[in-house]
Parts: sequence; structure tokens; C-alpha cells
Amino acid sequence: MAGAVVSSAANWIGTQLVSEVNFLLEVEHQVRSLQQELEYIALHLREADSAEGEDDEQLRLFTKEIREIAFNAEDVVDNYVLKVASSSSANIGGNFLKKFLRFLCSSCDVHSIGKETEAIRENIKEAVERLNRFRNNHFSAPSEVFNQPRPHENAIQTYPHTEEAFVVGRDADVRDLVHQLTYNIEARVVAIVGTGGAGKTTLARTIYNDVRVKNNFTTTAWITVSQQWNKKDLLFEILRQTKGFSHEERNTIKEWSEREFIEAIHGFLSENSYLLVLDDMWRRDAWDCIYPALPHTGSTRKVMITTRNEGLPLQVGQQCIVHRPQLLTEDQSWELFKKIAVEERGTPVTADENIVKLGKEMTRKCGGLPLGVVTLAGHLRMKDTSEWEGVTRRFNSILLKVQGPPQYGRSIYQTLTLSYYDLPNYLKPCFLYLALFPEDIEIKAKMLTRMWVAEGFVTKHDEPGQINESLEDAAEQCLSELIQRCMVQVVAKSITTGKVKRCRVHDLTRDFCIAKAEEQCFLQVLSSTNQLNISTPVRRVSIHESGSSEVSLPTQCLHIRSSFNWGHNELYLKIVCEDLKFLRVLILYRVGTHDGYLPEEVGSLRHLRHLALIESNITTLPNSIGNLSNLLYLECVHGAEPEVKPLPNVLWKMVQLRHLYLDYEYTTGEELQLHTLTNLQTLQSIDVSGWKSKAELERLSPSLQKLKIVGIERQELFDAMFCSPCMTSGNLVNLWLQWQDGVKLKSIEPLYKHCQHLRKLHFHGEISEDCTLEFPQSLVKLELQNSNCKLHDPLVAIGKLGQLRYLDLVSTFTGAEMTCNADSFPLLEVFFINLENLEEWSVKEGAMPRLRMLMIIICPKLKRLPENLRSIHSLQKMELIRMPSSFCHRLFKRGERRNYEYREAAGAVAADGEEERGEDFHIIQHIPYVSFHLVVGEST
Repeated sequence: MAGAVVSSAANWIGTQLVSEVNFLLEVEHQVRSLQQELEYIALHLREADSAEGEDDEQLRLFTKEIREIAFNAEDVVDNYVLKVASSSSANIGGNFLKKFLRFLCSSCDVHSIGKETEAIRENIKEAVERLNRFRNNHFSAPSEVFNQPRPHENAIQTYPHTEEAFVVGRDADVRDLVHQLTYNIEARVVAIVGTGGAGKTTLARTIYNDVRVKNNFTTTAWITVSQQWNKKDLLFEILRQTKGFSHEERNTIKEWSEREFIEAIHGFLSENSYLLVLDDMWRRDAWDCIYPALPHTGSTRKVMITTRNEGLPLQVGQQCIVHRPQLLTEDQSWELFKKIAVEERGTPVTADENIVKLGKEMTRKCGGLPLGVVTLAGHLRMKDTSEWEGVTRRFNSILLKVQGPPQYGRSIYQTLTLSYYDLPNYLKPCFLYLALFPEDIEIKAKMLTRMWVAEGFVTKHDEPGQINESLEDAAEQCLSELIQRCMVQVVAKSITTGKVKRCRVHDLTRDFCIAKAEEQCFLQVLSSTNQLNISTPVRRVSIHESGSSEVSLPTQCLHIRSSFNWGHNELYLKIVCEDLKFLRVLILYRVGTHDGYLPEEVGSLRHLRHLALIESNITTLPNSIGNLSNLLYLECVHGAEPEVKPLPNVLWKMVQLRHLYLDYEYTTGEELQLHTLTNLQTLQSIDVSGWKSKAELERLSPSLQKLKIVGIERQELFDAMFCSPCMTSGNLVNLWLQWQDGVKLKSIEPLYKHCQHLRKLHFHGEISEDCTLEFPQSLVKLELQNSNCKLHDPLVAIGKLGQLRYLDLVSTFTGAEMTCNADSFPLLEVFFINLENLEEWSVKEGAMPRLRMLMIIICPKLKRLPENLRSIHSLQKMELIRMPSSFCHRLFKRGERRNYEYREAAGAVAADGEEERGEDFHIIQHIPYVSFHLVVGEST
């Protein structure tokens, strides 16, 4: 890790030389020399890092010293920038005496940093000498200085959508659990019990997604409980996943009492069959919180629990069936290992008897625990088979010398240790950074990679003849490699880009992360404490669910670079903004203030690169935010519709800003100056209602990739934006526009002509009758709302988009007939239709061959489903919402109910005999799930 720390410090100082060029001009030579010295020693630390797992006190002391040198180098440069910046802002103008005093202070600062950098360079020279002596005493082979490969040069770039893709040897477990949940009427609760890493969650997820289970219940929910949980959050999530509610209702529901939650959940579940999964439950008190909301009768109302607590099933009672997953046999361990480490190589590795022998020897030592096998396989998949013998020796050495904590099963800690110490320097800080996030949370990939960029962990390596990659691209490659190594699990991927949207780390992997991060003074995780109990200097802190009003920061906290706060109080926020002047990343999750204002002091955090307000009541940003001239990412994600205040017109000062992400439309009250933001890649969401001038919209940056503008009231503003550099640069990937009545889209030609990389497009507003619907062929997702096309059947043109996977049409077409031509929509997977005038919809043979989900909402005049839908065998789900009873009953009828379902696997025949198969039933008979919501009677 010493090499990683030194490399990171060198990268950061290099970044400062670029971003703070004005303030470092007088000391550029000293600072650049310091950076070069750090880069030099980093190249010589490979062997010391490779021996990091050895039990060697001398090595520990040496790496600690190197780490302190790197930290000190960062502190010296950052502190100098703060002093000069403060002096510069305080002495603008003034008389001769003030200017002379400023000159003296500046001279003292220059002299001071000169002395400090020289002292650090001397320490580095001494460290190199000790490193050479250490090498001679510990390594027989000479040192090899080399550049570690970038992820995209040798990593396998395919990975499973979810962890369930790696399931081996679980057939008997699956059969038993499916039986308990679908046939055993006595089993109300099924508990999967086992040690950490035994595959409980993976097994539960496999069962949860099994069609035999899904089709046995009208509603299902997956709730992750974990060791730290909040009662109202659990109940809110159960209600959201089972009954659901609108975006507008979310704010009100958030304020409910526990009793209101319990009554609402109980009332809904009493009318439905359900499967509720409670993953990673540790104690009975979580069960006691949820139990009152669950109806206690009915054989099709089930709860499935995963837990490490052997005693929990007895405490739960309720006819609880205990299932203990079997450990993998040696053959099953080898099969799982092969699936990850071997089969994707495309070469007959298993033909080499020695390779098979080495693989089986290592997997046998994993003790049948899936997590150990998967982690080991992820490590080996990154190695050439010629290296496997060396890895085997290293693994055996770690098994002998490294003892894991008791919560780890046999060998899991050791496989994690092996994988961690083999990480290249650029990945180690990225991996340890995962410890900042709470247990079992789904981590947004974009947020994570942007935090890495803000910290300076990521550098881009442009190569001749290749498209220049951005820092964000390089960070995504780092995440991809951690996934390849099976150190991070994929939760969800984007349907439009195929990129990872959300990821997570296993509990034991996170525990390992925290232990290593605290050992290296990289970060510290705190929770449920009245005071920050930090005994050693740390660079990052993550505080979870502490509501104390008594908060203080010891001296060793003042050099913190990242502060990740989950539900902490307002007083702590004020202390952070006033005292933590070295902050690069500030994440405020559910951190509120009494007045909804972000403290004015935030403007003094000169080094801040990433500021995020998540599910916070803070809606007013101070004018001082414009002082954050180095800010790269500003995110305000409220989670519920806030009372949004005007955005201060100071963003133009933040010239380094790359992403401005606002989840609700912030008003501006005046034309927001944006033309200075030449690095801006994301601009979302700006409300331009009331803007009179087109000057800013016609100068939007050509670097923009994602743009969301709403409230366009004037035609000249709309037309000007379509001629702006952002529309003609070819960089746009995601475009979201909403315009008011009286404004019309007259031509899509600028998009078709210039935006050949556009993948997502959302238009909300009227489209002119003479506008040709010719979209870029690159589109993957298209949403057209309130377009009111009078002359065109939009599906004729849209059906030619060969990459389209997602289509949403809401009041798009005023005509009565619509046709999907033969062979149209070759890749379409999701289709939403809400067209009030539609009467006839025709689907020709061969259209939409990959359609998975179809939703038809409020099409009151539509007479029947297209006949050829019966030929689309990929269709898995259909939802019909607020459709007339005459339409619904042609398909399927269940008495006079307004809400009901047809499930193909269940046979569609219930005991009460109310079901009727309509004359068009054959069209939907093959679809596993069809739901009818709020069926509208003929007189309605």
C-alpha cells in the first residue's frame, strides 16, 4: 500500500500544479521536484508492497514512514495553496502598506515551502537508501521497475449482470427452498442460516427470481436489513416495493408515523399473497419491528430470511423452517472456479494437467465456501496460467502466516488478503475507498467513480491512435477491473449503455476493507458515538447514523480529505465547513439544516472537488459556492420533491466544473451564466422559464454529454439551443428537453446530422406537423411526451432505429391507427404506450422479436391487442392500466374486480371459478405475467 499512497500523492500534486498554476507559479520548481521524487520512490516500492502480507516489523515501520512522507508532501502543497489563496483574496486593492505586507507574507510563504519541500526530499533519499538495504536483505532477485498495466490492456471486459450468474452445486438447495415456499402450507417463515461467505444471499436471490416462486405470489419484496437499520426506513421500503406509491405521495409518506406504515402495509398484504425476503438479518429486534405489519394467516404469505445468527429462527417462531446451505464439494468448488477463472479465456486451459492440479489444490483449501472460491478465481482470472504456480506458493504462505478474524470462514480472509496485496497501485486506494459506504448498500457506480476522480486516484493514459479517454472513463475501467477480480459485485446494469449502474461489496469484503483502511490510516468508519474517537491521523472519515449534538474534531482530523456523513447533525456540518480546509470530497446523506440552507462557510473549502447533497432538506445554496473554483462535481439529489429555491448565479466562477446534477428543476430567476463552463459534461436540470435572452443557451459548451433543460417558453430560445455548440459538437449522449405550449419542435435535423453518439432522447412538448421524424440511428432509449403528432404514425420512422431498446410514447400521436411494420424494432425490449385516441394497433410478423415488457396505459379507444403479439415469445410481462373493461375482458376476466392478474405458470384457474378466458386469450396465453390495474367500467 505504500507504493499506492506515494503514487496517489504524486498524482495529486501533479493535479495541483495544473489547477492551481497561478498560486504555485513562484514555487513551481520546488513542487515539481517533489512530485518527481515521489514518482521515483513509487517505482521502487513494488517489492516492498509485494511482501506486505509478511509478518515483518521492519517492513511495517518502513511502510509507515513512507506513508507519512507522502501525506506530509500533500499537506505542504495544499497548505501553501490555502495560504496564498487567502492572502490573495484578502488583499485585493488596498493601499501601498497593505500591498507591501502582502508581498512580505508571500515571500515568507515561498521561503517556508522551499524549506519544507527540501526536508521531504531529504527524507525520501534516506528512505530510498533503506529500501535498497531492505531489498538486499529480503529479495534475492534484483528489483524490476516497470509500469503496471492499465485495466483495459489485459482485463477480460465481460462480466455477469449479477452475482447469480456464478451459481454452482445448488440444485438440491433450490429444489428444497422452492418446495417450502410454494407447496409447504405449514411453512410461514423460511430461514437460510449459515456462516459468512456460504452463499446465503446468492441462494436467496436465485430463489427470489425463480419463475416458479415469482408466479406463486401477487407481490414480492427484497429488503436488506443488515446490522444497522432504521425502523421507519425498513417499513417505508416494504411499502414501496409491495403497494407502491407515486412520486408526489413520497413526501407525505416519508412523514408517516410507524403505526401508519404498519396499518398501510398490513392492509395491502391482507388482500394479496406475498413473499417478503429479509436479507442479512442479525437480531430479533428487526423482526419485532416488521412482524406487526404482516398478516398472520394464509398459506401463500411467506417470509424468507438470511442470517448468520443460528439462534434467530428459534426467536422468530412462526412455523420457521431452517435451511442450511451445503458447503461445496471439491468437485463443485473446481466447477465454480473454472466458470470464473478459466472458461472466459477461450483457450483449452483444462488440457494442461499441471494447471488443473494447481487450481484444484487452491480451491480445495477454500473449505467449500463460495465466497472464498469466487474471490480466488477472480484473482486467478487476471493472471496468465504461467503465473499460477507462483500464486499457489503465495497463497500457501498466506494460509500459514495470516490468521483471519473469527467471523471469516476458513480461508476467506486469506483469499481476500491474496487478492488485495496483488492489486496494482492504482486500484488499492479505489478498493479501500469502498469502506466509506454503509453495509449492504447499493453503491451508484457513477458516484463512486467520480469520488475516485475527485480524490486524485485516477489518471488517464492517452495512447497514440486511440480516442482520448476522460478521467471518468479511466475510473470506470478501474471499477470494471475490481468487478473482474470478483472484489465488487454487479447489482444492475444500464439497459441503454450496458455499463454498471449499481454495485455492492460482500459484508466480509467490506469488513476486510475497513480493517486494511484503518491499518493504513487511509480512512476510519465511525457510528453510534457521541464524539469522533480518532486516535491516529486519518485522511478520510465516514460517519454513520450518529445523531449526537456533541461533536468535536481532534487536531489529527483537520487534514481529512473526504468526509462521508450518513444522517449526521447540523452542528457537525458547520464544523466541517469551518475547519476541514483540506477537504476534496464532501458527501452529505440525509444531513439537514433547520432552515434548509447550506452554510456560507462551504465557500472556503478551496480544495473541494466533489460536493453531494443526497436526500437532504438543503435546497438553498449560498453565493459563496462560487468560490469553489476547483469543484468538479456538484450533485443535489433530494429523493422527494423539495421546495426548490433559485440557484445562485455564480456557477460561471466554477470553471473546472464537469458535472452539475440536480434531480429537480432549479429555477434561476435570471439568465444563468453558463458559457464559461467549458469543461461541463453534465447539465441537469435547469428551469429556463422566464429567460428572455438566448445568449446563454446558444453558447452551451461543446463538451456537454448530458443535458436536461425544462420550461422553455420562447421559440427563439428553443431554436437558438438547437444551433448551440453542444448540439453540433457530436458529444451529446443524453438529451432531455421540455418546452411549453406555444413552442414547437420544427426540425430534428441538427440531431440527425450531428448527434451520432446520442443514446437517450426525451422530448416533452409539441412537434410541428411538417417535422420529419428522423432520429439518430444510435438511439437506445426514446421518450416522446405531449408531441401530438397529427399527420404521422410515429412507429413507421421510429421502428427503423436498429439500436432502440426502450420506447415510451405518451400523447405522442393523435391519430387512430398505428402500425409496427415487419422486421421493425429489432432490439426493442421495453415499450410503454399511452395514447388516448388510438383505436387500432397492428403488429406485422417479425416486428419486436426481443420485446420483454409491454405496458399499455389509458388507451380508452383501443379495441384489442394486436394478433401477432402471440408470436413474440420473448415477452415476459404485460401491464394494462386504466384500460376499459371491454378491452380487458376480451383477454381475461376475474369477476368484477378492477385489479387482477394472469400468471401463465399458475394455469390461470382459481378455486372460486370466477375466471373467464376471453376471445383474445390466446394472444396473452404464452406471457408469464399479465396484470390488470384499475379496470375502467363502461359507464366510467
